[in-house]
Amino acid sequence: MTGLKRTPRSRGGFTLVELIVVLVILGVLAAFAVPALTGYIDSAKEKQAVSETQACVMTATRQGAQNYALVQNASITGKSDGADALTSWAGTLTNEVPTVTGGDVALTEGSGQYLLHVNNPPAGNITPAGISSDAGVKGTVQWMTCNASGQVLYLVYTSVDGIQVVYTNAGTTASVNIGSDEAVVVPTPKPGSSSGGTTGGGETGGGSTGGGISGGGTTGSTATANEKQFIIHLQDIETKNSAPFANRKYHIQSGDNSIDVTSNENGDILLDISPKEHPRANTVIGDTETTITEAEVPDGYQVIPSDTKIYINVCNNGDDYYLNSMQNGINNYPFTIDMTKRRLTIMRFPVAKLKLRVTGPDENPLSGATFAIKNGSDTVQLTSDSNGECSVPVKLHDKDNIGYSGAFLTASDQNSPTYVIKETPPAGYKGSFTCSFNLYYKPYPATPTPHNTTWFRIDDFGFKQGTYSLERTVGDNDTFHVTNKKL
Repeated sequence: MTGLKRTPRSRGGFTLVELIVVLVILGVLAAFAVPALTGYIDSAKEKQAVSETQACVMTATRQGAQNYALVQNASITGKSDGADALTSWAGTLTNEVPTVTGGDVALTEGSGQYLLHVNNPPAGNITPAGISSDAGVKGTVQWMTCNASGQVLYLVYTSVDGIQVVYTNAGTTASVNIGSDEAVVVPTPKPGSSSGGTTGGGETGGGSTGGGISGGGTTGSTATANEKQFIIHLQDIETKNSAPFANRKYHIQSGDNSIDVTSNENGDILLDISPKEHPRANTVIGDTETTITEAEVPDGYQVIPSDTKIYINVCNNGDDYYLNSMQNGINNYPFTIDMTKRRLTIMRFPVAKLKLRVTGPDENPLSGATFAIKNGSDTVQLTSDSNGECSVPVKLHDKDNIGYSGAFLTASDQNSPTYVIKETPPAGYKGSFTCSFNLYYKPYPATPTPHNTTWFRIDDFGFKQGTYSLERTVGDNDTFHVTNKKL
């Protein structure tokens, strides 16, 4: 039997040297890749933590506005329900912001800053409950500090990954890294999203003292117009925020043309211009008086006065009209006009408020002082807060929306109601104050200053006792300052 011979095959493999080389290369790659990957993961976690903190601040802002409204309503109605809503929610109220040193600025919103890498952040006034869950995040709000208006001044949040973020509404000594390679740039949470929470239409904020907006909302106009169009933009005169006037229905009357429009998400209304000789539907007629009204005034804001008029001057170029200039009519309501953008901005004013402030002889604020403001048989009861202050809305126009159904005062050009005010000092003090007063409506100035938000003046008269003064702290002569002496 003849056998077959097998030719031996060469069996390939890695030599020890080759294996060592491969391992060295893998080690070098890992040395670069692992830190980079870890850095990406850490950066993503920090971004998420800042975004969650932002959601908590927005949620707390909304809750602060709601509790402040309860306190104000209790003060006005004289009922005890809701009088301690703010302190029960936020603990001790103060205007002092804890001083934060060190850290990196991850995000700036208005005057507020979100800080990372802060060593030993100071404690706030309270460890709040329920904010994280209401904001839809899984971390914990460790500390919070608010003022007597329910505004969030300070908040410390720790994510489930152990990343701590500090929010403060005051400037700090932290280093500003925005724009660097390591910057944490966080998008603003969208209202209604699970990570973002929402802020109530305005009413704090922008101040809780006058119906502005805190948190969220768009400021500034983004609409563009061609030569046959123009833009009406609406914004808060103090905060420059347009959120309260976004996605709202407005009525435009231009000559015989009646137009119903809805503003966009930035408070813009884009309108077409029509020749006066050949008016088209849904257009503003050139060189014709035009007025704008709103279907419903936003909470905490004054109505657009009925005498507000807009004039669109046009020039004829061929068969159509082209925008030439814009005018704010013959009234003192403040407008700003930017012809380069063909935009007319209508400034909106928060609801006017009569403020009352009580101090001792050393100017220290006194809480617990009570005020009774009477007009015939109607009485408004107020109690000063920890800052020695209280306030009551003043309707300058019938359609001003004070934001709740509580009591209010009125002012007018003529036949203004006569009010009698009586203050009772808190325990341990004397010097009750009594006098009569009228509130006279004052037209809007052509060039308003930032602090002018009320636009009425006090005419005080009648029997007076005690020590008081009228201050120009909010608008024109719209704050009673009462000084009580110690017993």
